Amino acid sequence: MVCFSGGAQNFPAAFRTMAGELEGARSARVIFVRHDFDDLGDHIPATLDQYPVADLDSEPIDLVLIVQGGAFHRSPPDRDRPQRRKRREFAGAPYEHVFFVADTEMTGTMVPDEVNVYLFRDGFHLLFPMRGKNHWRIAGILPMELRNKPDLKFDAVIPSLRGEAGDALSIKSCSWFSTYRIHHRRAVRFRDRRCFLLGDAAHIHSPVGAQGMNTGLQDAYNLAWKLALVVKNQAKPALLDSYEQERIPVAKALLNGTDRAFRLVVSDTWIAGLLRTKILARFAAFAVNRKAVQRMAFRTVSQTGIRYPKSSLSKSLSPLPDSTPQAGDRFPWLRLKLAADGPIEDLFQKFDDTHFHLISTGQTASPEDITEFGELLRTHVVPSNADNDAELARAGIPRSSFYLIRPDGYVGLCGARWDANAVRAYAQENLQLSVAKAVARHAVA
Repeated sequence: MVCFSGGAQNFPAAFRTMAGELEGARSARVIFVRHDFDDLGDHIPATLDQYPVADLDSEPIDLVLIVQGGAFHRSPPDRDRPQRRKRREFAGAPYEHVFFVADTEMTGTMVPDEVNVYLFRDGFHLLFPMRGKNHWRIAGILPMELRNKPDLKFDAVIPSLRGEAGDALSIKSCSWFSTYRIHHRRAVRFRDRRCFLLGDAAHIHSPVGAQGMNTGLQDAYNLAWKLALVVKNQAKPALLDSYEQERIPVAKALLNGTDRAFRLVVSDTWIAGLLRTKILARFAAFAVNRKAVQRMAFRTVSQTGIRYPKSSLSKSLSPLPDSTPQAGDRFPWLRLKLAADGPIEDLFQKFDDTHFHLISTGQTASPEDITEFGELLRTHVVPSNADNDAELARAGIPRSSFYLIRPDGYVGLCGARWDANAVRAYAQENLQLSVAKAVARHAVA
């Protein structure tokens, strides 16, 4: 059985996809764990969705996946041993500032259909246009004098809003108002035996950069294909060790980057206030019109620039030029003719995330030489022609090379010359594949 933390009604599509991928493996039944649980070895007591605590010792639990913060880090006191507390440490702290969010109907000097940003000496206000006439969502920092005020109402924030957005701001109604604190925290481990942390259960941080949702989705994508192989007996459990090996460095870099940027945005110091009001806005207006900045911003926000060069799943057989995609990089988007007389096709449309994909240019790579992948491998030989040569050159891909692409779109293995023996060794030693054995067992059954 595979358990996911989080209510089914709020479960993101990516995690539903993961659940669907795992359904059918060993006739697994997917349930949703909402709050506390503990792995006691032979069984896992857990809180199921909206039901009281249930002891799940009637069925073996294969895996627990936690996607909402808190559940993994609050084990019952009577079973909470020191080593378990260390594994479940959620290191970090809240920021000192108090933030607010409000849904309003209002008019004013705001630019319609655009996010309006107001940076001022003591903080910022963000005004987001919402569906409906004059409907705006406001987010910002509470003035210092309001931070510890109990039972705070939206009316108390209006003077600060008008002070920055102008006296023309007319608020007709407020349908929702809430205050909150933002934390920056990361779990010490993303895996504890059969339990895996994803999304907010693994890392929480400031909203600067709009990275939170994308990071959680990437966590799920990274783990899903590995879990699918393991629970279907197509790979050894050791493959799962690469999940936190790859994702913890991403979470560390994310927290460090968002923390530095956020402290600049919210700091109470005079120098930070000067940067916000006199320098940041002018610099941003200048930078966003530069192509290089736009490309960097896109790769950062979309997270297509994330790399796993030090992963045990990233290996190069022979040195490739530094400008070309490397092992651990996300394989670039290409439009190629995959048949000599065929149309130009979007290569990503040819990929599906339940298979590995072998891209071969300037040489023939025969899948018959590498039976370790079974039916998991799709081969794409790129013929030489003017269109393909130009597209490969644009992406920096040598005319003679091969790339083994993981189900999540990252380069696992690459090299200048095809070497079937090395690919077989990679499948067995790095990917821990056992497809042939799984097929044999299925045939006997």
